[in-house]
Amino acid sequence: MLKNKMYADYKKRLDIHGTVLYPAVMIAPVQKDILEELISGDEINSIIDPFCGSGTALYEALEINSNLHLVGCDINPLAKLITEVKLQGVDENILEDISTLKKTIPYIELEEIISFPNCNKWIRSDILESLSILKDAINRIESDRNRKFFWCMLCDLIRKYSNTSSSTYKLYIKDRNKEATLENNLISDYIKKIELDYTKFFASSDNCIIYKDDVNHLLPSFLDNTFDITITSPPYGDNRTTVPYGEFSMLNLYIIDSRDLDLEGWELGNYSVIDSRSLGGKRVKSIDISQDDLALISPYISQISVNKREKVLRFFDDYFRFLKETCRITRKYIVLTLGNRTVDRINIDLTTISMQYLETHGFKNIKATTRDIPHKRTPVITSCIDSSPVSSINKEYVIIHKKSL
Repeated sequence: MLKNKMYADYKKRLDIHGTVLYPAVMIAPVQKDILEELISGDEINSIIDPFCGSGTALYEALEINSNLHLVGCDINPLAKLITEVKLQGVDENILEDISTLKKTIPYIELEEIISFPNCNKWIRSDILESLSILKDAINRIESDRNRKFFWCMLCDLIRKYSNTSSSTYKLYIKDRNKEATLENNLISDYIKKIELDYTKFFASSDNCIIYKDDVNHLLPSFLDNTFDITITSPPYGDNRTTVPYGEFSMLNLYIIDSRDLDLEGWELGNYSVIDSRSLGGKRVKSIDISQDDLALISPYISQISVNKREKVLRFFDDYFRFLKETCRITRKYIVLTLGNRTVDRINIDLTTISMQYLETHGFKNIKATTRDIPHKRTPVITSCIDSSPVSSINKEYVIIHKKSL
């Protein structure tokens, strides 16, 4: 298990996980190695990923055994869409639908151009027109599975042809000269992409369900010991100051047709609303952390300045509730991929905190390993405080715990 911890030779672009960019995803072969060993060594029928993101772990489980019951959850509608497309794949009419799309595009007469808050700031007018043509063409595809695949294949190109910098997951205006000189090959690039990537979506599961929900709202709805394995990579802190999954997704969410997104109405309110509602992001009237749980984080909290403690406490208020429910609904194994963030120059050892929590709640550690992150979009040095550099997260930790009898 995890013989090659670095997997530096793994090239995501060659498999299904490289077809749609999503922030801070788990490394597929790491998850596959773990799942293969757990599944081969025990009777495993069901797996849940409560923070499924772009569906890396669930898809690797599908590749191992297509009969597994797979459940995913993410508060981000784009994450749900991407994971659904990976697990459900395309249908037998995909080549016909690609041909239809190609034939339809040249004859579309637009009745309206895509519009959303500050759209002209983020996307040039001619590119908005091209996106509107593609949106019209995709909406004419009748197959739900194929239409959702077409949306996913558009996501990376929306970001490529937008005015946002590719050096960060945040929305950040790139150099104006680059904006002006960008040649609009959006439609031809899109056709090339769907023709190249559709063959990676032939695997499918008939026994999967993906929820668009707050994990602490969803997990209490499951019975005790519902899932054999929980495998996930939870946020390492509140999204707005760690990885802004929601902000990264917003241009796509404004452009993809709402009928293919699981929306409740609040998700498009502003560019940061999804991150604000994610784990630890919501402001609450009171923080309710038990004394036992508080003891796990007190060594770190005590060193953090008072004005920065609240956001850390708010995160752990949510995080401990997630861990508590995870222990309750998991029958055999909990696998967590974690990172240790720094707040106010204090490195918060989320890995040790999580291991200690699981050990005291009936799950014995059977494996813990460290992996350097060789390629990452977030800079190694993210900021300076008092003229000194602050490092970003450059290692990830994988812990595997088995339920005690």
